Order: sequence, then C-alpha cells, then structure tokens
Amino acid sequence: MCTIRCSDFFAQAGWHCQTINVGSRPATYISTPITLPGGKPLDFYLIRRGDFIEFTDDGVTLFALRSLGYTLSDKRNWKGLDNLGLKFGFQLSDSGAFEAIFPAVDLDLWGGKILRLMSSIASWEEDRSAEGDTDFSLTDEIEMLLRAKDPQRKIKRNVVMKVGKAEISFDFQWGSTYIDAVAPIPQSVNPRLRKAVLISKADSPADILFIVDDRVNQQKAEDEIGVLGGLASTILFSDFRQHYSASIH
Repeated sequence: MCTIRCSDFFAQAGWHCQTINVGSRPATYISTPITLPGGKPLDFYLIRRGDFIEFTDDGVTLFALRSLGYTLSDKRNWKGLDNLGLKFGFQLSDSGAFEAIFPAVDLDLWGGKILRLMSSIASWEEDRSAEGDTDFSLTDEIEMLLRAKDPQRKIKRNVVMKVGKAEISFDFQWGSTYIDAVAPIPQSVNPRLRKAVLISKADSPADILFIVDDRVNQQKAEDEIGVLGGLASTILFSDFRQHYSASIH
C-alpha cells in the first residue's frame, strides 16, 4: 500500500515554504493554508538573527484585510487585532506588521503560537464580516454617542478583561462599564451570551452593557434583546441613541 508522503500532504494542504532574500539576509517565507475570503493565505517570514528568530508578516495581513473592505487606515480599528497579537506574544507595529523575536531553541513553541495567531485573525475576520460591520460604522457611531452623552467619562476601544483564566474582549470600556455592539444574528449574540455567563460567575461581576443594532431589522433586534436581557443590561441601538442616560451607571 502506498503511503502519503509528508511533502505531498503539506503541498496539497496549502502549505508553501521557500528561502528568499530579504535585503542582505536570507529569510524563510511560509504561506499557510489558513485563508481569508477570496483565498488569500496568511503568510509570514522567519529570519534567523544569531541565536534568535525574527517573525514578521511584513504588514501583508492588514493589507489583505484592507483589500476586503476593512477600514484599517484608522489605527483605532487596529486595537482588536493588536489584542489578538498580544494574546499570543506578538506586537502589531506602527507600520501594521505583526512581529516577534524569540530564541531559536523555542521554535517549536512559537510555531504553535504562530498558527494560533493566524487562525485567530481568520476567525476575527469571519466574525466581523458576519456582523456586517467591516467598515466599523456601528462601533464608530456608538463611540460618538458615548462621548456625547458623557464627555468627561474615560473611554477605551477594544479592551480585554480577565475573568479567572479567561480573557474576554469588549468593544469599549466606558468608565467602569464594558460595552459591546451586537448584531442581531447568532454569530454575534451567542458569544455575548457566553461572556455574560462567565462574568456573572465572577466574585465581583463587572458592569456590562450590550447595544443591539436595530438599524435594519428592529423586530429581530427586539427578539435578541429578550435573549441577552436575561443575563446582562441590554438596549436597542435606537433607544440608546435617544434615551440612554450616562447617570444610569
């Protein structure tokens, strides 16, 4: 019986690896089978520097996301991706490149981190696309409303909260309140339900608020209010825009 050769598996599974020159140094270019819509694979480079290895995607990931319509020319919209990088030990540079330097002897450990980073970026894109907010219009409008309702209250965008060993991300921290913009679809609602359950089990549960987008389908948004409202403070976007008072929290 013929066995599947390792080289055949990696080639047919979508992996590609070759040595190229980057300036005066050779680098290992790796193209992964983890792809964005349209089939663009997530690629990166490994450059040996003595006893260390430099990882970089050379800004190609952000460029690919921009090509899909994500408004990443505004660096405020990088924060969610930056948090993903930090979670696995990578920095998002000012030029928009994911980067890291690690000991060469730890390549096995960092190989796993690289794959988790790439998978998380693909999942981030899938979730954002499903929510229909690739241009960040909903989050931008909510941010403007937050600033208008209480100009003195400190606001942070794309924040991470730790609950036990779990890291939970939110679109905003507004004073002591954590806020998420929610599309009225299962891909958006279900993760918020899990967040609310986790936070409710904490010794000192954080103050959270879900703002459900009802700009397109009010009935669907109202249905999701009934689902989320049993676990956390939840409000329709239109009600938040018209009636929500900063003094509530």
